[in-house]
Amino acid sequence: MLNFRNRELCGVLLAVFVGFATPLSAQTDSSVDAVCTGAFVTEPAAGNPIPLRDPAPGESAELWENVGMGGCSVRNVVDPTLTPVLPETGKATGAAVIVAPGGGFLMLAVQHEGYDVAQWLAQKGIAAFVLKYRTRATPVDPKGYQGMTAELMADINSKKPILATPEALQDAMAAVRLVRSRSEEWSVDADRVGFVGFSAGAITALGVGLQADDSSRPDFIAPIYPPMEPQKVPAYAPPMFLAIALDDPLFAIKSDLGLINAWRQAGIPLEVHLYERGGHGFGMSGKTAAAALWIDQFYVWMKDSGFLAKAESVVQANAKGYSVANTTIGEYLAHPATKAILLKHLPMIANSDQINLMSSQTLVGLQMYTPDQITAQVLDAIQADLNALPAPTP
Repeated sequence: MLNFRNRELCGVLLAVFVGFATPLSAQTDSSVDAVCTGAFVTEPAAGNPIPLRDPAPGESAELWENVGMGGCSVRNVVDPTLTPVLPETGKATGAAVIVAPGGGFLMLAVQHEGYDVAQWLAQKGIAAFVLKYRTRATPVDPKGYQGMTAELMADINSKKPILATPEALQDAMAAVRLVRSRSEEWSVDADRVGFVGFSAGAITALGVGLQADDSSRPDFIAPIYPPMEPQKVPAYAPPMFLAIALDDPLFAIKSDLGLINAWRQAGIPLEVHLYERGGHGFGMSGKTAAAALWIDQFYVWMKDSGFLAKAESVVQANAKGYSVANTTIGEYLAHPATKAILLKHLPMIANSDQINLMSSQTLVGLQMYTPDQITAQVLDAIQADLNALPAPTP
């Protein structure tokens, strides 16, 4: 049996577990989520991470690291956030997926198990949200951090049940509630909110999927390379998509894959993809051609399961033939698709306390009162987004 307390072996297994090698560079980032490119760590030029709780007291000690092929990672997270990655206006399917990166609850592989996944989903018309959940405190010193990873591997080797940390689970539940509470703003159907997670994020996906509180439970889950031990599956558990490589050294080798039968015996819809090779932590990096297909298969499963059905409100909105000259503010607000366009270009109107007084006005009519805000360029951009709405089906 492998001895996970061996420090040299630990370094190798850590790379397998969280999908990264020795950091190339690192910096602390106390303000916003970071995106790593090349050998550098930089703050994003765009993005709007939304806090999920009040900031922790004191200065943030988040450590962002460029980790080579695995992209970007962050550890010592104490202030959880949710970052929307939305599809282009008119392409939204109404489905939403929260993305939880893995990292053993010690760090988050936010690039290839987070941002890359979210961007792929958004290109397919799915509103994606990267969850930066709280992690355990780790030493900044690399040797001290390696010692913590050795303990993590020993726990995995002990065959003890592996559960999400209370903090990660709380953050996941808060993320589900947030997406549903702002579903109209993001052109999302509140009944089609999913949750995909990787490794530790997959453990979190299972945890939030088995919550009794339906307001915090997603409508479908997708654990990618999760622990495969059987669990008690209640009747309210959501449909599940699962993908794992059979040569996964942490969760598949020597496993009887009991999680699959647990879901089947509960009579809950389930789709499973078992890859001959791929190891642990393949994420969007692939590792094998077959394992790289997991996200395409996840997309098709969502489509087959009805989670990607075009929102009726989008079709209705386009059928009305909206225009900046003839459509009233009240009509824009009547459908999530057109309301989202108004929020995108004129948030001061869409969020105004006086919105009811403007409900009978058109945008062209309002332009004479606020020419500096409702410019010709803004009106042209709004009309272009309205024209891009999908044509109604016969």
